[in-house]
Amino acid sequence: MRLGAIPDGLVERIGLLLGKVPTPIGEAMYSMPVARSLQVAQRTGILGALAEGPRDPAELAEHLGLQAKGTVRVLDVIATLGHVKQNPDGTYEMTASGRRWLDPRSDTYLGDFLADTYEYWDWYAGLEDLVRDGKHVELHEKAADDPYWQSYIRGQYQLARLSSAEVAKAIPLAKGAHSVLDVAGAHGEFSMALCRQHEGMRATIVDLPGSARVGEEIVAEAGMAERVRHLVGDMFQVDYDGHYDAALCFNIIHHLSPEQIRALFQRIRAVLRPGAPLCVLDLYDREGGQRANLASILGLFFHLTSGADTYTTDEVSRWMGESGYGSVEIKSLRTLPDLRLLVAKAV
Repeated sequence: MRLGAIPDGLVERIGLLLGKVPTPIGEAMYSMPVARSLQVAQRTGILGALAEGPRDPAELAEHLGLQAKGTVRVLDVIATLGHVKQNPDGTYEMTASGRRWLDPRSDTYLGDFLADTYEYWDWYAGLEDLVRDGKHVELHEKAADDPYWQSYIRGQYQLARLSSAEVAKAIPLAKGAHSVLDVAGAHGEFSMALCRQHEGMRATIVDLPGSARVGEEIVAEAGMAERVRHLVGDMFQVDYDGHYDAALCFNIIHHLSPEQIRALFQRIRAVLRPGAPLCVLDLYDREGGQRANLASILGLFFHLTSGADTYTTDEVSRWMGESGYGSVEIKSLRTLPDLRLLVAKAV
């Protein structure tokens, strides 16, 4: 599961709404309808229709084959977040902030990611089983032709677009570097960003069949198929097919155990040229066991969906050193303020 940073605007608006009733009961009452209303509005086409212009709610419901009362109630909830507004004539339209994230024509469109979060509802229904019995969801075991892969990978691609240019600039490549291995790279946006920044760069992405199938579509749509290829298979078993000048390991170690992480780092080291950097982008726990931050929320999500955990930068740095890499540089990113990029060169 690759989870990028959620845009601050969305978080702030939801936070303002929850703050109206600052009690556990209020948070539970308000967060559920807000989240579900956004998800349903995306899945039913309400948001897509509003992106085209103001719509009368009754006519909108009829056009989409929906119930008028339920449609207007959902619109009213979304309006409390500021993504939609009601006009004096009774029509509803998307606001400027809504268009930024929810208009398919926007470069920062996150509609597929929003649709993907609909699946989280069922996963969190199993939270009590996780706490009581340690039973977790395994989202990566879905069949390759499961429609879920479309919303999942395209949603992660939309998130990655918000930060990929900055991330690519932060990756230290040696002069003349021309190949990068992107492990669990899925949609390929980070690899494509490196290729856009470095003439002659070629990328190889390793991922599971369902993920790679959608990733190949995205790469082709971006016109990058000649420079970015996918190797289909399990990252612990597939032949990485070559030697590389850099490797990316982005937003994947939170789904792995420490033993698996070391094994993965060692597999990557075996195909890196001496001095080539391994770059590990992820969300990390605070040092000293202080977990009350964004990692608390996403750490629970990762544990629920894989049984694994988030780790500290010290832990991951140590595992990199034990796996054949030199000293680790830790980089902060403006577009991903809650994540860190760890970089170490193969020795």
